[in-house]
Amino acid sequence: MRLVLLATVIMCLSVVVAFEYRELLHETKRLRTQDLQQHQQRLEARVRVAIAYARHQFAWEQQTAGAEVDAATVIARTQARILAWLDALRFEDGSYIFIGRYDGLSLAGPAKGQNVLELIDADGQPIVRTLIAYAQAGGGFLEYKMPKLPDQRSAPKLSYVAPIPEWGWYVGTGTFIDDIEAEITALHHQVHQRIQSEVLTISGLFVVILGLAGWRARRIAAAVRRDSETCVHYLEQALDTSAPSSDTEHLPEQLHFHELRAIAQAARRMIAHRRQAEQALRESEQRFRTLVEVSQYYIQELDASGRIEYANPAAVQLFGREPSELIGQSVATLLPEDEGARLLADLHRFATEQPPPMTYYNRNLTADGQMIHVEVDWNYKRDAAGQVIGFVSISKDVTDYRRARLLLKGRNRVLEMLARGQPLREMLTAIITYIEDIAPRAICSIHLLDPATQTLSTAAALSLPEFYAEAVEGAKIGVGIGSCGAAAATGQRVVVADVLTHPDWAAYRELMERTPLRACWSQPIIGHGDQVLGTFAIYANCVMEPSAVDLEMIESAAELAAIVIEHERAASATRQAEEKARLLLESTTEGIFGLDLEGRVTFINPAAADLLGYAPEELIGQSIHPLIHHSHADGTPVVPECCSIFATLSNGQDCHAANEVLWRRDGSSFPAEYWATPMRRDQQIEGAVVTFHDISARKRAEAEIQHLAFHDSLTGLPNRLLFKEELAQALAGLRRNNQRFALHMLDLDHFKDVNDTLGHPVGDQLLRAVTERLTAIIRGTDILARFGGDEFALLQVQIEEIGDAAALASKIIESLEQDFQLGDNRITINTSIGILIADQHCHDVDELITRADVALYKAKEAGRGVHAFFEDSMTQQLRREMEITRELTHAIQANELFVVYQPQFDLHTGQLVGMEALVRWQHPQDGIRLPGAFLTVAEKRGLVRPLSDWVLDAVCRQMCDWSARGLVFGRIAVNLCAQQVGDPDFGDNILAVIERTGANPHNLELEFTETVLIAADAQTQADIVRLSELGIHFAIDDFGTGFSSMQYLRKFRTDKIKIDREFIQDVTHDAGDAEIVKATIALGTALGLMTIAEGVETEEQAEFLRRHGCRQVQGYLYGRPQSVAEIERLLSSVSSDARLT
Repeated sequence: MRLVLLATVIMCLSVVVAFEYRELLHETKRLRTQDLQQHQQRLEARVRVAIAYARHQFAWEQQTAGAEVDAATVIARTQARILAWLDALRFEDGSYIFIGRYDGLSLAGPAKGQNVLELIDADGQPIVRTLIAYAQAGGGFLEYKMPKLPDQRSAPKLSYVAPIPEWGWYVGTGTFIDDIEAEITALHHQVHQRIQSEVLTISGLFVVILGLAGWRARRIAAAVRRDSETCVHYLEQALDTSAPSSDTEHLPEQLHFHELRAIAQAARRMIAHRRQAEQALRESEQRFRTLVEVSQYYIQELDASGRIEYANPAAVQLFGREPSELIGQSVATLLPEDEGARLLADLHRFATEQPPPMTYYNRNLTADGQMIHVEVDWNYKRDAAGQVIGFVSISKDVTDYRRARLLLKGRNRVLEMLARGQPLREMLTAIITYIEDIAPRAICSIHLLDPATQTLSTAAALSLPEFYAEAVEGAKIGVGIGSCGAAAATGQRVVVADVLTHPDWAAYRELMERTPLRACWSQPIIGHGDQVLGTFAIYANCVMEPSAVDLEMIESAAELAAIVIEHERAASATRQAEEKARLLLESTTEGIFGLDLEGRVTFINPAAADLLGYAPEELIGQSIHPLIHHSHADGTPVVPECCSIFATLSNGQDCHAANEVLWRRDGSSFPAEYWATPMRRDQQIEGAVVTFHDISARKRAEAEIQHLAFHDSLTGLPNRLLFKEELAQALAGLRRNNQRFALHMLDLDHFKDVNDTLGHPVGDQLLRAVTERLTAIIRGTDILARFGGDEFALLQVQIEEIGDAAALASKIIESLEQDFQLGDNRITINTSIGILIADQHCHDVDELITRADVALYKAKEAGRGVHAFFEDSMTQQLRREMEITRELTHAIQANELFVVYQPQFDLHTGQLVGMEALVRWQHPQDGIRLPGAFLTVAEKRGLVRPLSDWVLDAVCRQMCDWSARGLVFGRIAVNLCAQQVGDPDFGDNILAVIERTGANPHNLELEFTETVLIAADAQTQADIVRLSELGIHFAIDDFGTGFSSMQYLRKFRTDKIKIDREFIQDVTHDAGDAEIVKATIALGTALGLMTIAEGVETEEQAEFLRRHGCRQVQGYLYGRPQSVAEIERLLSSVSSDARLT
């Protein structure tokens, strides 16, 4: 009986075990399928979110980028930010996002920067090529064995990949299959342990039953019952998820049977493992739901028929409904009617045909009734059998992106039309066309303003009622005259939400009642210089105010219209300029011709052909060099390589030649000045334009002026400038070859009495007679010069001893003591002579002349009619110079200097035009010192630069003060020294003074001498041009006393030449001075320069200057130098109306 019972028990247990094993296989298969689907959904969701983020970031970059940023830059900036974020992203399971290009280059992931196109798995199958193919097909899953990469293990892997087709990217993520299997194995173990526990439980029960069959059945049965109840109660507690886990950490002590204790212990382990798995699943689901709920994208789950099963908070907020109202609704209700029906048809097709997921676009109605454009990424929801049971969509608002794209497309189309040179009205029509496409309710028009008549004319209007457009054509502008009239008059945007009630539209109310138009917003079209070019208007058929987006669109359209209008006007001006240039080319007296790169003539104007003696058609196509530029004036050949014109063709630099000759057809030549300028197209040299003219007359004038500049016009002797040059050469010979010389300074005693009593003409005769006697006495190698007035200088070269100089001086005195018979006048004069014997201790020419002057002063003190030699005892004068140097240095630092101002007037209108700034020294002991007392010392001792800097700074500060007080003072002239102009930082130094003092550069005139002009280099020339462009004027001081020629006047940008007082003093009775003054005025007029004469003291001088065309004057006749207070009284009383009379 016991055996039968035992067999029965064993058979039952076998059946139970078999049944449980079958259940184990079925449960393991179900768990595997469910877990694999969850991993696939998680991988696909990660990729879709990454792609949606990338597109959202790109849209944001496009919206925030300025108009000056091109599309390529926006894409590059977006891609860099996306790659930086995704490359660093890691998920909780350690997986990552990998990104690559279709050409195989890895952009993010372990192989970043490598080309992995040919990467294969352990079975030799291509990995990356397959991923790219899946991506190009719309997306999919791929299983492969991961090869060994940095920080990666080589194992089978499951990946999902999807495309970003507009960039040629594939984006994916994956997980190792053994990690999935590990989870499935863990679940399998949990089920296996559960079954084991159940089997053990059943086995234990059978064992108990078997034991009860024994002779202690009753007692054992009671104990088993108690232990069974305890075990069941313990298992119920363990299975209760609401109970604390601590209640089941220890087995009940009441269990006496070890079988039941084993069953309870196995059940406790199985339940603990199950709880851990359930908790991990809940945490994973919570993380994913948090990601969905905080996302700014609109995420929805739909069933197969298109009804909403879930909507995240962003979608709920967008549609303005409670979640309960959305759930169960058809997604078609959120779209316009026609688009909703089309979407439902697409969903049905997707569910049946199951094409690859794709991105599509539609429109949604928002909570406030607005229509937005959205981009939707979607995918399928599947059940455990893989059947489609619904859809998941991720949407984002691309309304702003779409608007920006259409704006950019429309703008580019207009700019393309502009580049092709299409008519203005077609381009303006294209502008309103794309604006009306973007905003279908908008009715646009563009009106152009006629500045002469102050009226508006319609340039483009596609949708305006025709009768309305005709009624407003030619309307006057002004405040209160419609939106466009007010906008054009004020230059400000005018927004009218209701034209039937707004007062600005009162004059047009009856007209507007005949139209459907109810709102009008007008934006002025503003060009350069804030000039109103017209208006851009948007009408609407309902009462409405513009949104911020509307205003931005209006401003963009008006700016583009301004570009188009100004370009058209510039093109029109260019055409007019070209016509004027053609007329100028044909009518100018300047010779002009063009050359190609081979030096052949491409065009030539009539003046050039006439100057060269050819007919124009004879020169076209001919090489110009052998015809007109083959030789110098002396016949020396000019090879093409040395031709300045050809140099322009090769190096692309402007060329100016001021002293060359050109040859005529008849073989004669003429001096010419020409300019060659390269012609460029797209930065490539295509040829050159040459402008030239005959400078024969100017050459003659220059030669005459050159002679006048270096010689005394009365006596024909060298003047001071030429004499100093000769003296410098003699000093160089002394130092080099010890060739001694003597310097004689002569002064005719009482010559002024002759002028005063007998008149200047007799005085001039006397000077010429003195010159004849002196010339007869000296040797041919000696040099005699007239310094001015009755002062002569004599350079006696190659003397052997001091007696040679004394003997010559005695002969001169004796000769000049003889009476001069000048017509009816017998004149007796004598002369005083100062002599310097030059030695190796002499440093410069000025020192030589100074010492000879000191000796002359000593001779005059000795009673006149004698000669005196310079002696070392005369160095007292030098000590005096040192004392002045020390005191002047202190004066500059202690502000003992001050500036006075001498007015300058227009000689013809009598109006005050400016002043010249002159420095004075308020000496503590001697009182006011004039410049003559210290300027010479300052120049010799190196103080002229700080002195000049101080004067410039003081004048600029005074100008700023007067301007702030509203005083009109014209332009103030300030003298510059050679050190200032020769400084490499000359231009920057002047600008620093202007910036520091706040002076207006237009009120400043800088003067420098001809000597400074000659010494100036290219940098100085560039600085002068730069300062001139800022409004500073430049004047050449003491013109006619230096060495300058016409080329310097043309080379440097000067505005004025100043005639020295030395020529003005005797201009009315000295024929030489008169000729110099007239030539200078004529030269200034020819070159377009202002001429001003200084030192004008008599009405006769003023009348002479007025008669010969001098424009401006200054001198004691009109006003002495005055202090600041005196000038301010003058300016305050008469301001700019101050006149000569």
